[in-house]
Amino acid sequence: MRTLLGGLLLPCLVFVAHAAPPERPGWQLTFDDEFDGPNVDTTKWNLSDPWGRMRNNELQAYVPDAFEVRDGILHVRAQRRDAVYDRELRHYTSGMMTTYQKFSQQFGRFEIRCRVPKGQGLWPAFWMLPEPLGWPPEIDVLEVLGNNTSTIQLTHHWHNAAGRVESDHGEWKGDADFGRDFHEIAVEWAADAIRWEIDGTERFRSTRSIPQVKMYMLVNLAVGGDWPKAPDDKTPFPSSFEVDWVRVYAKR
Repeated sequence: MRTLLGGLLLPCLVFVAHAAPPERPGWQLTFDDEFDGPNVDTTKWNLSDPWGRMRNNELQAYVPDAFEVRDGILHVRAQRRDAVYDRELRHYTSGMMTTYQKFSQQFGRFEIRCRVPKGQGLWPAFWMLPEPLGWPPEIDVLEVLGNNTSTIQLTHHWHNAAGRVESDHGEWKGDADFGRDFHEIAVEWAADAIRWEIDGTERFRSTRSIPQVKMYMLVNLAVGGDWPKAPDDKTPFPSSFEVDWVRVYAKR
């Protein structure tokens, strides 16, 4: 679309407006990003990994130009290109964004509507870590391996009394392909339980060692690592983790 100004045709930017986040009886909206603007809102998100170092033998460099907002959708983009990260040359770039030191909350409902990329070695995630910076606990609202986008991983991690890391892990397989369509995945986190919902239906619940601290949110697309393994010749690049919105509610 173009507009006429002083006899010149100029491009006109068009932004897609989402409906307001829905009212949830008994809940109060505390955070939302509908990704309606031209860029990521950096008053809400940091476009970097707060740890600044590689984990899980992943292959990507997290770079700040891995994000694009287009037609009301955030694209976290992985590419096959060189960049230095954590003092090493890496051959893939991708993005991590977090609310560290900008938003954290203890307990509540944390939601994302998203579509994941398909391809061996791609590893999108929406998760939470404690603030101030530490690990564990960790709540993984969703993780999906790009070579199996019909299965969603639902997990939380904690230290046991001996200081070793333990996990409660759920895996849900349904008729949905999370790489084909957008789906809503949510966690309801209370003092005594964590419940995972997929498209409004509870699919997993944990009542073991529930975190009792404020946590911030992370959205990222990893490439390679101990779990997904490396990309292969068929992995498409660039590939994007697409996010329609992120919303958080607290109990009234």
